[in-house]
Amino acid sequence: IKLPSALLPVIDHLLAKKCRPVVVGGYLRDSLLNIPSKDIDIEVFGLKELDQLEQLLIPFGKVNSVGKSFGVVKLQCGDLETDFSLPRREKKIAEGHKGFSVTLDGTLSFAEAARRRDFTINAMGYDLAEKKVLDPFNGRVDLKKKRLDIVDPQTFIEDPLRLYRAVQFAARFELTPSKRLLDLGRQMVEKKMLDELPKERVFEEFKKLLLKAEDPLSDSP
Repeated sequence: IKLPSALLPVIDHLLAKKCRPVVVGGYLRDSLLNIPSKDIDIEVFGLKELDQLEQLLIPFGKVNSVGKSFGVVKLQCGDLETDFSLPRREKKIAEGHKGFSVTLDGTLSFAEAARRRDFTINAMGYDLAEKKVLDPFNGRVDLKKKRLDIVDPQTFIEDPLRLYRAVQFAARFELTPSKRLLDLGRQMVEKKMLDELPKERVFEEFKKLLLKAEDPLSDSP
């Protein structure tokens, strides 16, 4: 995959410090689909503390730790803003999207870190050290078959908003939801899991559906 030139010195610095930066999430997915994207997320393996990551990034621009509780720091390089994070585990301990206990762990394998993600197509990574795609949950196959499938049923239901995300992803990328996604979605609705979601978060998913999908209603699950 191709990264903006402004990020290349940052990546080289992380590699020189024996870190393992991995491009994750939508930027990799969109790159594989040849869709332009500006949202870059890089997960950095091999560090013990978030402060270490911050110190490594400071020479390259303005560092914003607004997402520190989730192990995320933002680096502003000119007009480019990039999210850097440490691998983490999440456990649901209360209602709402903030009701998670987050444990940062730079020693996690990529597969362990990716298990908390929603869909297989979002659980891939591009290892910038080895220059290869990491795909423990076969997201690339699902992308090729135009199938939308979940990574883990247990982690999926911890954030009910993911069901709305499934709707807009299916429409935007013309994907067919898997049977287990549809079955799990019905169970979540029957158990009224979606009732805890604030209207603002739901609105954002509908906005993506309406503004980014060519035909918003055609492939919704």
